[in-house]
Amino acid sequence: MREQSRSDEDLGVRYLRMALEYGRATRALLDGNQCEAPFWQSMGHALELSLKSLLKKHGFDEMDLMHFISHDLYGAERSYLRQCPDSQLISADASRLIRHLSDYHARLDFRYPCLFPAASLPDPADAERALAAHLTAVAGHFGVTTHDRS
Repeated sequence: MREQSRSDEDLGVRYLRMALEYGRATRALLDGNQCEAPFWQSMGHALELSLKSLLKKHGFDEMDLMHFISHDLYGAERSYLRQCPDSQLISADASRLIRHLSDYHARLDFRYPCLFPAASLPDPADAERALAAHLTAVAGHFGVTTHDRS
């Protein structure tokens, strides 16, 4: 059984660290160039966890994150911006990516071949760059090192 006594702030950092791991996975999958579904699944999950890390830092509890936010990327972004209306932490590129992937991610479309989006998705390299910049900004907000390729 996992330890349940860690502080709430620590949980937000753990969300962020996992988001960074998924971000590194998207980079590896992009470099592999033949893993479309896992790439987009990892992309959506990295965005989800990064947004949840921000929400956790700004007062959301675990039940809010699991049940109220769930897998809704756009809802998570909106909730964060309601809490921090003057924040510039989520860039325009990241916001566009969040909006583009939100419905697909919430419905779990990237997990199943019968649901995989037939509509056009963003260019994977552009999406990965937007995600990397987003994760770097969020990590900086937490004072966490990203171990990015730079």
